[in-house]
Amino acid sequence: LEVDLPAVVTTDLRLNEPRFIKLPDIMKAKSKPLETLPLAELGVDTGPELKTTAYAPPAKRSKGVMVKDAAELVAVLKQKGVL
Repeated sequence: LEVDLPAVVTTDLRLNEPRFIKLPDIMKAKSKPLETLPLAELGVDTGPELKTTAYAPPAKRSKGVMVKDAAELVAVLKQKGVL
């Protein structure tokens, strides 16, 4: 997966349907041997997958304006040309 930054990647809970394992199968699994393999034997790269391409602090923002009510807010927004 490769995207231009900034990016947001999300998933949904319905992405995968979980399998429900029967109790007899759980009991059988307890008696089976568990094989452990080192990562080197699997040929897996354990290096970081995240690369920071650049970093910059956020731009300075001007101080906000406190308004008393909606009418004053509308007046300020009209003055700034937003409305």
